[in-house]
Amino acid sequence: MAALRRSLGVFLPASNHFLKSSLVANSNANPCHLAPSRGFKLDGCNIDADSGSHDEITKIRNEFEEAKKNFLNIPAALNEMPTMNPEGIYVNKNLKLDDLQVYGFDYDYTLSHYSEHLQVLIYDLAKKHLVHEMKYPDSCLQFEYDSKFPVRGLYYDRQKGCLLKLDFFGSIETDGCFHGRRKLTLDEIKELYGTRHIGRNHQRGLVALMDFFCFSEACLIADIIQHFTDAKLDFDASYVYEDVNHAIQHVHRSGLVHRQILAEPHKFLVKNERVVQFLQKLKEKGKKLFLLTNSPFYFVDGGMHYMLEDYIGKGSSWRELFDVVIAQANKPTFYNSEYPFRCYDIEKDTLAFTPVDKLLPNEVYYHGSLKSFLQITKWKGPEVIYFGDHLFSDLRGPAKAGWRTAAIIHELEDEIKIQNSESYRFQQVHLISSIWIDTVLAPDLLLISI
Repeated sequence: MAALRRSLGVFLPASNHFLKSSLVANSNANPCHLAPSRGFKLDGCNIDADSGSHDEITKIRNEFEEAKKNFLNIPAALNEMPTMNPEGIYVNKNLKLDDLQVYGFDYDYTLSHYSEHLQVLIYDLAKKHLVHEMKYPDSCLQFEYDSKFPVRGLYYDRQKGCLLKLDFFGSIETDGCFHGRRKLTLDEIKELYGTRHIGRNHQRGLVALMDFFCFSEACLIADIIQHFTDAKLDFDASYVYEDVNHAIQHVHRSGLVHRQILAEPHKFLVKNERVVQFLQKLKEKGKKLFLLTNSPFYFVDGGMHYMLEDYIGKGSSWRELFDVVIAQANKPTFYNSEYPFRCYDIEKDTLAFTPVDKLLPNEVYYHGSLKSFLQITKWKGPEVIYFGDHLFSDLRGPAKAGWRTAAIIHELEDEIKIQNSESYRFQQVHLISSIWIDTVLAPDLLLISI
């Protein structure tokens, strides 16, 4: 705020000091009657004081008018307001990087980055499964994925069939309730739920749609509900969720999505040289690195090879960057189960039966559990940090184990770009200036308003 005042040529401390040390309002007098603390008074709106005091009051009035004019112009203040870095790192807890010795990474949407074509692919494969395998109406094949509709962090109400966006306090946002593709009004929300706040009892019927893979799921759920509603079909909203979720899971577990991505990696995967540079720098500093993902190894291997092939030396493998590679870990079950690790033979595509008591750099492991992982590696919680994109599947379990966690939030880049835009900053400064004039300057000027 000090920088803001300086940019507008306003110096509040001096003005406030004069007003608060020079004038004392007489509560029994009319608004134009002020009793000064330095030997003059305003009586009946006529100043009876030395000319110097009169000049100071006039100066304050002029200063106020000039400040008000400058605030309305705004650009000068905008130049003083810092912008946020859309590629920055933001923390909500102190973290000393020197204490971190082990860095862990998820694969999807953490080390790997996908184009918008992926959501379309998942959506199309899932709707075809619903029609061909689960006997949904053929008209559903006409649905098309809408990238502008879903956002991260939605909840689906299995009882009422609504997609909800809840705020920090568990209340439905005024523009965050959709039945199908139709946005409900505030009155409709209150009629349906009684209140905007979702109580604990009702929260049990909500399903969280938190990661990027849920975008296509949320859009398909909304399209089906809208289609059934328009056709005046009687349906159970919970069945719609179960069927769509089953179709989405089938698309992933069957390998349909994985094979399509590897068949056209240039269409779905985004290369990023900085990923390799970051991993190499960590290795050079003596840090331990591990990969922990739910994806099968062949999919991770194909994707990493495509994304990093231009940046690592010939004859080198991306696996050389990691001390431990774990695939099909079954997160979040991985964090609270006692499932054993299995050594995976990448040549034969088989799992060994021998027990695993070491995690070696030149091997690939499947399944396992956090308990076994900590027992084998001897890595202590506070020295480990894990990067992932899903708050529940990736980060909640490690946090409970004492690991440091880092969330990869792609949407934050767009949000920061919006906040850095001139229109947003203009409105922000305009709001701040209005509050400042109303709460700081205006009350003091009431004392000398004649």
